[in-house]
Amino acid sequence: MKTMSCKSLGGPCEQKLSASSWEEMVATMVSHVMQQHPDTAKEMEKMHNEDPKKWGRETKPKWDAAPET
Repeated sequence: MKTMSCKSLGGPCEQKLSASSWEEMVATMVSHVMQQHPDTAKEMEKMHNEDPKKWGRETKPKWDAAPET
């Protein structure tokens, strides 16, 4: 299990998000952003449409480096 902040994953707040795999963290982050930060969700959707793998390229190394909790 790893815990990261919304901000460390590219979002605007410091809420802690936890997941046991990268795939689970992606789903957790998407759900959090859509519910809590609709404007950010729109920006992320635009970024995804322009370059679908950009967020993962930028964020997965942070996940890999995060300590197990």
